[in-house]
Amino acid sequence: MAYLTFKEYQELGYTRIDSEDLFKQYEHSAEKQIDITTRYFYSPDLNEHSLVADQAADVPWVKFRAAQFKEAIALQCDYFEEVGADTPVGIANSDLSNLTIGRTTLAKSSNVGSTNYGKTGLATGVVAILAQIGLLQRAVSYR
Repeated sequence: MAYLTFKEYQELGYTRIDSEDLFKQYEHSAEKQIDITTRYFYSPDLNEHSLVADQAADVPWVKFRAAQFKEAIALQCDYFEEVGADTPVGIANSDLSNLTIGRTTLAKSSNVGSTNYGKTGLATGVVAILAQIGLLQRAVSYR
């Protein structure tokens, strides 16, 4: 099950992607990249945390975390659309700055590298959201 549907994406106010098929491709890629980065926090395969249950929770913080997680997925999908790639390698390759063919040189000013968090393929805005809701913490319980 996808973390975010095309309808939810649109309800969040995102409009960059207008094809449901393209959205599904980007959502699937965003899901994988965010799962890796958050250590599969909401992965249904682990059954530790349920995104659906958290959205319906009575605890405001838990409900907020789930809403922000969906926002991060939507933002990542838009990022993929904007850079024209949905993998870390594809994003790195989209950052073409100089191309020389014979005596002809083309130079392109690109800021893709500054909007990509490390080599994760995630937009820096997505990482900021995930960090603020505590999904990038790496701590060990001492209890």
